[in-house]
Amino acid sequence: MFIPLSIILSVFNTPEFYIIVSVIAAAIVAVASLPERKGEVKLHLLAGQLLTSEDQQDSCGPGHGTITFEVHSGNIISVRRSGLTGVSMAGALSLAVRVSGFDIVIEERATPGPHSPAGMADSAVFHLDFLAPEWYHIRYESEQFSEHASLTLHVREGIRVVKSLIH
Repeated sequence: MFIPLSIILSVFNTPEFYIIVSVIAAAIVAVASLPERKGEVKLHLLAGQLLTSEDQQDSCGPGHGTITFEVHSGNIISVRRSGLTGVSMAGALSLAVRVSGFDIVIEERATPGPHSPAGMADSAVFHLDFLAPEWYHIRYESEQFSEHASLTLHVREGIRVVKSLIH
Protein backbone atom coordinates (compact mmCIF):
# COMPACT_ATOMS: atom_id res chain seq x y z
CA MET A 1 0.00 0.00 0.00
CA PHE A 2 1.55 3.21 -1.15
CA ILE A 3 0.44 6.57 0.30
CA PRO A 4 1.53 9.58 -1.69
CA LEU A 5 3.92 11.97 0.06
CA SER A 6 1.62 14.92 -0.53
CA ILE A 7 -1.10 13.28 1.59
CA ILE A 8 1.32 12.65 4.48
CA LEU A 9 2.62 16.24 4.32
CA SER A 10 -0.89 17.64 4.23
CA VAL A 11 -1.23 16.69 7.94
CA PHE A 12 1.07 19.65 8.75
CA ASN A 13 -1.43 22.08 7.22
CA THR A 14 -4.40 21.11 9.39
CA PRO A 15 -5.60 23.19 12.38
CA GLU A 16 -5.61 20.07 14.57
CA PHE A 17 -1.85 19.66 14.10
CA TYR A 18 -1.14 23.24 15.21
CA ILE A 19 -3.45 22.93 18.23
CA ILE A 20 -1.67 19.75 19.39
CA VAL A 21 1.76 21.36 18.90
CA SER A 22 0.63 24.47 20.82
CA VAL A 23 -0.63 22.38 23.75
CA ILE A 24 2.66 20.44 23.90
CA ALA A 25 4.68 23.70 23.81
CA ALA A 26 2.54 25.21 26.60
CA ALA A 27 3.07 22.09 28.73
CA ILE A 28 6.85 22.31 28.27
CA VAL A 29 6.86 25.99 29.29
CA ALA A 30 4.69 25.24 32.35
CA VAL A 31 6.98 22.45 33.54
CA ALA A 32 10.09 24.59 33.00
CA SER A 33 8.65 27.50 35.00
CA LEU A 34 7.74 25.47 38.11
CA PRO A 35 9.55 26.72 41.23
CA GLU A 36 12.46 24.70 42.56
CA ARG A 37 11.46 22.23 45.24
CA LYS A 38 13.86 22.69 48.17
CA GLY A 39 12.10 20.48 50.66
CA GLU A 40 11.44 21.31 54.27
CA VAL A 41 13.31 23.97 56.20
CA LYS A 42 15.36 22.56 59.07
CA LEU A 43 16.00 24.76 62.09
CA HIS A 44 19.08 24.32 64.27
CA LEU A 45 19.56 26.34 67.46
CA LEU A 46 23.16 26.80 68.56
CA ALA A 47 24.62 28.32 71.73
CA GLY A 48 27.88 30.20 71.37
CA GLN A 49 30.96 30.20 73.54
CA LEU A 50 31.68 33.83 74.47
CA LEU A 51 35.29 35.02 74.34
CA THR A 52 37.09 38.13 75.54
CA SER A 53 40.03 39.71 73.74
CA GLU A 54 42.40 37.77 76.04
CA ASP A 55 40.80 34.47 74.94
CA GLN A 56 41.36 34.93 71.21
CA GLN A 57 44.28 35.71 68.94
CA ASP A 58 42.78 37.87 66.18
CA SER A 59 40.33 40.26 67.81
CA CYS A 60 38.89 42.88 65.49
CA GLY A 61 37.46 45.03 68.28
CA PRO A 62 34.03 46.54 68.72
CA GLY A 63 32.41 48.11 65.68
CA HIS A 64 34.39 46.02 63.20
CA GLY A 65 32.26 42.90 63.05
CA THR A 66 33.46 39.93 61.04
CA ILE A 67 32.26 36.39 60.58
CA THR A 68 34.75 33.57 59.97
CA PHE A 69 33.77 30.11 58.70
CA GLU A 70 36.42 27.40 58.98
CA VAL A 71 35.82 23.82 57.83
CA HIS A 72 37.52 21.05 59.82
CA SER A 73 37.69 17.29 59.30
CA GLY A 74 34.38 15.46 59.43
CA ASN A 75 32.56 18.47 57.87
CA ILE A 76 32.55 20.30 61.21
CA ILE A 77 32.42 24.04 60.70
CA SER A 78 33.51 26.52 63.32
CA VAL A 79 31.90 29.94 63.05
CA ARG A 80 33.58 32.84 64.83
CA ARG A 81 31.62 36.07 65.25
CA SER A 82 34.04 38.90 66.12
CA GLY A 83 33.41 42.54 66.95
CA LEU A 84 30.64 42.13 69.52
CA THR A 85 29.59 45.10 71.59
CA GLY A 86 27.30 45.31 74.61
CA VAL A 87 27.36 41.61 75.57
CA SER A 88 28.89 40.79 78.96
CA MET A 89 30.51 37.46 79.74
CA ALA A 90 27.36 36.70 81.80
CA GLY A 91 25.23 37.22 78.68
CA ALA A 92 24.71 34.89 75.74
CA LEU A 93 24.94 34.78 71.97
CA SER A 94 23.05 32.13 70.03
CA LEU A 95 22.27 31.34 66.41
CA ALA A 96 19.08 30.17 64.73
CA VAL A 97 20.28 28.37 61.59
CA ARG A 98 17.62 27.69 58.93
CA VAL A 99 18.71 25.24 56.22
CA SER A 100 16.59 24.97 53.07
CA GLY A 101 18.33 22.93 50.41
CA PHE A 102 21.63 24.71 49.80
CA ASP A 103 20.40 28.05 51.19
CA ILE A 104 21.20 28.91 54.81
CA VAL A 105 19.91 31.85 56.84
CA ILE A 106 21.67 32.44 60.16
CA GLU A 107 19.95 34.76 62.63
CA GLU A 108 22.02 36.00 65.53
CA ARG A 109 20.32 36.41 68.91
CA ALA A 110 22.10 38.32 71.67
CA THR A 111 21.33 38.58 75.37
CA PRO A 112 23.44 41.37 76.89
CA GLY A 113 23.38 39.93 80.40
CA PRO A 114 24.17 41.64 83.72
CA HIS A 115 27.51 43.27 84.47
CA SER A 116 30.12 40.56 84.88
CA PRO A 117 33.46 40.70 86.71
CA ALA A 118 34.83 38.70 83.77
CA GLY A 119 34.26 41.74 81.54
CA MET A 120 32.66 42.13 78.14
CA ALA A 121 32.66 39.59 75.34
CA ASP A 122 33.97 40.69 71.98
CA SER A 123 33.51 37.44 70.03
CA ALA A 124 31.77 34.07 70.11
CA VAL A 125 32.44 30.65 68.57
CA PHE A 126 29.84 28.18 67.26
CA HIS A 127 30.15 24.69 65.80
CA LEU A 128 27.99 23.40 62.93
CA ASP A 129 28.06 19.64 62.36
CA PHE A 130 25.00 19.11 60.17
CA LEU A 131 26.14 20.17 56.66
CA ALA A 132 27.15 17.88 53.81
CA PRO A 133 30.24 18.54 51.65
CA GLU A 134 28.48 20.86 49.18
CA TRP A 135 28.35 24.53 48.16
CA TYR A 136 26.04 26.61 50.36
CA HIS A 137 24.69 30.17 50.01
CA ILE A 138 24.75 31.75 53.48
CA ARG A 139 23.07 34.91 54.74
CA TYR A 140 24.11 36.01 58.24
CA GLU A 141 21.84 38.52 60.00
CA SER A 142 22.30 40.32 63.31
CA GLU A 143 19.14 42.36 63.83
CA GLN A 144 20.17 43.64 67.27
CA PHE A 145 23.46 45.07 65.97
CA SER A 146 22.05 45.95 62.49
CA GLU A 147 24.76 43.96 60.72
CA HIS A 148 24.58 41.39 57.93
CA ALA A 149 26.72 39.48 55.44
CA SER A 150 26.23 37.11 52.51
CA LEU A 151 28.70 34.54 51.26
CA THR A 152 29.15 31.23 49.52
CA LEU A 153 30.81 28.41 51.45
CA HIS A 154 32.20 25.19 50.06
CA VAL A 155 32.14 22.63 52.88
CA ARG A 156 35.51 20.99 52.35
CA GLU A 157 38.25 20.47 54.93
CA GLY A 158 40.71 23.35 55.07
CA ILE A 159 38.39 26.02 53.62
CA ARG A 160 38.41 29.31 55.56
CA VAL A 161 36.18 32.26 54.66
CA VAL A 162 36.29 35.62 56.45
CA LYS A 163 33.55 38.16 55.71
CA SER A 164 33.02 41.64 57.14
CA LEU A 165 29.61 42.38 58.57
CA ILE A 166 28.00 45.37 56.86
CA HIS A 167 26.25 47.92 59.04
